[in-house]
Amino acid sequence: MVASNPTRIEEAKSRLLWPSLRLLPSLPQEPKRTMTSSSTASRKALSKIACNRLQKELAEWQVGPPAGFKYKVSDNLQRWVIEVGGAAGTLYAGETYQLQVDFPEHYPMEAPQVIFLNPAPMHPHIYSNGHICLDILYDSWSPAMTVSSVCISILSMLSSSPAKQRPQDNDRYVRNCRNGRSPKETRWWFHDDKV
Repeated sequence: MVASNPTRIEEAKSRLLWPSLRLLPSLPQEPKRTMTSSSTASRKALSKIACNRLQKELAEWQVGPPAGFKYKVSDNLQRWVIEVGGAAGTLYAGETYQLQVDFPEHYPMEAPQVIFLNPAPMHPHIYSNGHICLDILYDSWSPAMTVSSVCISILSMLSSSPAKQRPQDNDRYVRNCRNGRSPKETRWWFHDDKV
């Protein structure tokens, strides 16, 4: 698709039909407000496609969540908080963290914003403000990905780390991200695929 042709993009989005599940009620959306701790952008109500897709993903999660993850029940379909348990045999074994996943209006055509809530794990690709340098959250996002697949990728990234340390530019990056700047506003450079 050509990004400069909004009509073609909207046509492509309208062709994506996700099965509508009636297991979960369609929740009312909050009015526009500032996101907590990671973005100054206002949230827009989810599109019908996004609501249907998230209801489907949540229903699948409730039946069979990925190993090591637990969805914290909430009445907000647009923001999920997920508990992450460190995998056995890794530096993070026995540790628990929380991911906050905020879904944009046009999910899954747009990637969700995923951050670690405080305290974020010490990792070469996780900043102390919770921002995660992982290509699938930005440039390599695909509408075929799900919350489960993102969680598994994050756990894999944690599990492969040989050392608990912050990124080399942590202090500078966090200082420049004040006032709740979103990680999606960052121009990431994905150069290290070892951890």
